Amino acid sequence: MRLQCLQILMLFTLPESLFSQEGVNKSRNLQCSANYCIDLDTYKKRNLPYSPIQIELQFDVTQIISVNDKDFTITFSMFFRVKWLEPRIIGPPTTGKEDKWVAVDLEFIGDLWKPDLFVYHLKRTENLKLLTRFAGLWFVNGNEIIYSQELIMTFWCPMRFDNYPLDTQVCQLKIGSFAYNDEIMTFNTSFDYDQSDSWIKHPNTVLDYQVDIGHLPFEGRDYISPGSGTVYNIAGIQMSLKRNSLKYLVNYYLPSGLMVVVSWISFFIPPEVVPGRMGLLVTNFLVLVNIFNSVSNSSPNVTGFSAISTWIIVCVLFVFGALVGYALILMKKMQLSIQEFENGLSPKSGTN
Repeated sequence: MRLQCLQILMLFTLPESLFSQEGVNKSRNLQCSANYCIDLDTYKKRNLPYSPIQIELQFDVTQIISVNDKDFTITFSMFFRVKWLEPRIIGPPTTGKEDKWVAVDLEFIGDLWKPDLFVYHLKRTENLKLLTRFAGLWFVNGNEIIYSQELIMTFWCPMRFDNYPLDTQVCQLKIGSFAYNDEIMTFNTSFDYDQSDSWIKHPNTVLDYQVDIGHLPFEGRDYISPGSGTVYNIAGIQMSLKRNSLKYLVNYYLPSGLMVVVSWISFFIPPEVVPGRMGLLVTNFLVLVNIFNSVSNSSPNVTGFSAISTWIIVCVLFVFGALVGYALILMKKMQLSIQEFENGLSPKSGTN
């Protein structure tokens, strides 16, 4: 009987944290998840864990969804990971032999300090979810925080189309701190874009580019604020977009070039065969004008003329030159006929 009473007394005196690994520990005012806690009395999530702090960003690009030449935007999907050290976490001791990943409640991220990431030239992001959001939160070796999320991102790129459709665009996705300069917060970048992946081997057939991803150039890893001159450290990736030009060569360059060659054949037609020669040149001229209108409607915006527009204009001028040349020949023959008529000579056969 005395033993049973002692067990009941010990049951009521045990700390509440032993009954639940999640939630608030009222005895020490701790907010916990999976045996990892923060002290709500001393932890201030608005304060940096330490300074200068280093943030590691990882971009695992899975698919380039679209490149919009009209809006100057790129849309792609990726797994975006953010990693930083948080020494204020209270957790079990680590062995130090290997990295120990512990998944915690995703809502716990709302109680922690987070880097104030700013995406330059961002248009929109879309968080993917089914039953829950495609995201996770881990503690590694006790005090390292890793947040990972799958998302679809669209950002603006300053594209130039002077060499369209033989152009190559270089676009930079830049992410930095909104408020902290490079003396307080710095970034490291890693990325993954496996060319052997099935998505890369069989890319989106609608996509008009071949994409290569690399690190930002050294001069692009800092941003200087125009007003204050403050320097901000930058992380990100650089995308090189090389347009697939084969279909343009087949659909536009080859037909327009052949039209010019056909117009040269008209030089072998006797000048006296006016309907045949004139019909051939006028038909070629109208076809080239139609091709030029089609190219103008489908080409991206450009100041001046693009490479394909210049090519077709030159082809039009060649055919127009042949047409003008034939008109001059007819005019010259008409003048000769008039002179022969005035001199009392009969006109040559085939002329009126």
